[in-house]
Amino acid sequence: RTRQDRGRQHPASGRSRTMLRTPTGVLSDEEAKRLFERVGFEPPPQMSTQDALMLLMSIAKQQADREARQQRPGRGRTAVYPAGATAEAAETVLREHGAMCTPINPCGIEIMGLDVPANNGTLDPKVAGALEVLMAAHGLVLLRGQGRQVEESGVSGRFLTGEQQCQLSESFGAGALHSTHGVHPESPCRDVFRLSNDPNRGFNSVGPEWHNDGSFCREVFGHVVYHIVKAPEGAGDTRFAHLGIAVDKLPPAVVARLRRCVSVNSNGGAVHPLVHKHPISGRESLYLHLGMTGCIIEVPDPAAAEEAVVDSPLCPSKTPADLPRVKADFAEEHGLPPDAVAWRVNDMDTFFSGFSDLLDSPEVCYSHKWEEGDVVIIDNLAVAHKAAPGAHDPSSGLRILHRTTILSDRPLDPPPELNLPHTLPTETRCPFEEGAVWRRGYVGFR
Repeated sequence: RTRQDRGRQHPASGRSRTMLRTPTGVLSDEEAKRLFERVGFEPPPQMSTQDALMLLMSIAKQQADREARQQRPGRGRTAVYPAGATAEAAETVLREHGAMCTPINPCGIEIMGLDVPANNGTLDPKVAGALEVLMAAHGLVLLRGQGRQVEESGVSGRFLTGEQQCQLSESFGAGALHSTHGVHPESPCRDVFRLSNDPNRGFNSVGPEWHNDGSFCREVFGHVVYHIVKAPEGAGDTRFAHLGIAVDKLPPAVVARLRRCVSVNSNGGAVHPLVHKHPISGRESLYLHLGMTGCIIEVPDPAAAEEAVVDSPLCPSKTPADLPRVKADFAEEHGLPPDAVAWRVNDMDTFFSGFSDLLDSPEVCYSHKWEEGDVVIIDNLAVAHKAAPGAHDPSSGLRILHRTTILSDRPLDPPPELNLPHTLPTETRCPFEEGAVWRRGYVGFR
C-alpha cells in the first residue's frame, strides 16, 4: 500500500487519529500499541506503527505455520492381524465390518463399504490389520469416494483433510508417520507430502522411475497412503508393479544371483537386498530404487565350487569373477567380505533397463487413473511405483496428490549369510577396483 493508505482521519473525532489496517478491519494507533505491549512485541526503532503491526502479524503467521508443521508424535502400532494372517481371513474380517473386496488385475484389490472420514480417518484395528494382510498379498488396496466436501489449502472438493489422511496412515505399520520429505507451502500439514503438476501448488517432477519409498533409510517406509485432492482431466496416472509377480517372471538362475546382491542407496548409504522375503506373505520380492542406487554389491556363493554362468540382461556379467573386487583395507574397516564385488556401469545400465521393462510389463504393472476421492494404500515392500508420463505436465489439468509415509516396524537389511553391513559411507572414494560404480546423490533414471 502507498504511505497515504496506511492511515486516515478518524471521522468521529475532532482531531487527527491514525487508523491502521489489518486483514479483518482497522485498529487505532493506541489499540495497536496496547496489543504490542500485551504480547511483548517491541518494534524496531523508527518503524511506523502500521509497518510494526504488519511485521507482528507476519511473525505470528510464521510461528503458527511452524507449530502446524511439527511432526506428529504417533500413537504406536494398533493394527491386529486376522487369525493365520491369510488373505481369506482378512476378507472375512472386512465382510464382518460391511466391506466387500474385488481384486484388480494384475495387482491390487478394491475395498468397497469403508467410510474413512466417519471416525476422522482412524480405522478399527481389526480392519487395519486385515488391510495390511491384503496389501501384503495384492500389493495395494484401493478405496474410492473417500472424503466430504471441504475446502483446504486453496482447493475445494470432496477429499480427506490432511488430518484425516494422517489419522488413516497411523492405523498401519508402526503407527507413526515417517516424514523425511520437504514441506510445500500449500501442504495442509508437516506430514503430508504435496505433489502437483503445478509447482505453485505442490512439488513437481517427483518419481518418474520405478522405486520404493524410503530406500535411503535402513527402516524403509512400511506403507504409503496416496490420496488425490485434484484429479487431472488428462494424463496423470500412478503406476504400481507387484514385486512378487516380478520375481516369478525371472529365470531361477537369475533369482539365485540376485539373492546374493544388494543395493547401496546413493542418498544415505543404506544397504538393502535386491531380493527379500516379504515379512507377512513370505513371498520373495524385488526391492530397488532406480533413481537412488549408487552401487550394486554381489557376494559370490562360497558353497559353489564354480559359479554358474548366467546369460541374462538382468545379470549382465556372466559370473561374479568378472567383476571388480573390494579393496582389502575398506573391506576390513567396514565389515565387507573380502571376496565382495561391485557391478560396472554397463552392468548397472543393462540391469536397470531390464528391471524397468520387467516392471512395465502388463503381467506385473497396474496403472491407476485417479478419480476424485480415491485413496490408494500400498505395502512398500510388495509393490514399486512411479508417475506415468504426463503426470508432471500442466496441460493435463491440475493434479494434486497427497502422500503420507508410515514408519516400518522392522528394517530391510541384507540377509545374514552375506555378512554385509547395514550402511556404507558413500562419501568415500570408490572402495572397489577400477570400473566399479560408486555414486553419491540423486542418480536419476538410466
